[in-house]
Amino acid sequence: MSKYLQIGLAAAISAVPLAGCGGDSPDRGPVKGGPEVPWQLPRSPDPGVRDALRGLFDGFSTRFAAEQELVHRCMAAKGFRYVKLTAPATDAHPTMGKDDYGIGVAAAKRHGYKTQERIGGPQNDPGAADLKLLSEADRKRWGEAFYGPDDVKRIRVTLPDGKQIETSPVGCLSEARIKIFGSLEQMLKGENFAANLPIEARRRAGADPAMKTLNSTWSACMSGKGHPALPDPAAARSQAATRYKSASADQAFRAEIKLAVADAECELKNNYAAQRRRLEDLYYTAGMRRYEADITAIREMNQAALARAKKILTS
Repeated sequence: MSKYLQIGLAAAISAVPLAGCGGDSPDRGPVKGGPEVPWQLPRSPDPGVRDALRGLFDGFSTRFAAEQELVHRCMAAKGFRYVKLTAPATDAHPTMGKDDYGIGVAAAKRHGYKTQERIGGPQNDPGAADLKLLSEADRKRWGEAFYGPDDVKRIRVTLPDGKQIETSPVGCLSEARIKIFGSLEQMLKGENFAANLPIEARRRAGADPAMKTLNSTWSACMSGKGHPALPDPAAARSQAATRYKSASADQAFRAEIKLAVADAECELKNNYAAQRRRLEDLYYTAGMRRYEADITAIREMNQAALARAKKILTS
């Protein structure tokens, strides 16, 4: 039942795919519900487009800390213990992390992909032990206090792309978000859309013929170095991580170094990282322009919520 405590950064953002965007681009692949309408690609990407996307989560750390404080107070008022989750040290966009490509040869020779750092053990749930001590009936009551009862009529929200998500309108978590954002619907719409826009942009970039050619050239280079059947650099990283499940750490690390060096050499030979970043940035720019009004609304919502969060944390 420790699932009731999993409301950190990943759980706060629902992975809802985007679809149905307008414009012109090479990507015309079908999606569920009908043909996909392509985006309008610019001649060149906007400078700083990645920073602009990351900026859609400015203030997240403070807002999350305020949310946790309100949830703690609410659960205590209902007679339950709640251990607050620690807010991120810095604001972080949940889907704009480090690229899964672009490694240098020198770095690859030193530490490969740093796989052992990335696949460290799962973070401890600070309240899991307490929850396990409760009876089944009390765990159910705890969950209803936190999320609201299962049979409550849920709020349904339509995202700017037409997709829909839903959530409980009651419970300590939703009540906290309402106090911070003013509107649960707008909070869900804004944060879900902001998190999924980069994912959709990368999906469309991945379907672009230029990306397919780039990956095909890289893959052929890797095959020539003894690493066949790898469609892209992300697959190489995945293969490196998988080896740690079946081999000793030393054996897996040696294999990782060999694979990472080959990857880096093939990327260098074809200027892979620069070409891919530019292509992805074109799609990031197209998405930001396509949803300019929605993005402006998200920024305004976040600023107002940040002001409320600061007051909550000092009250």
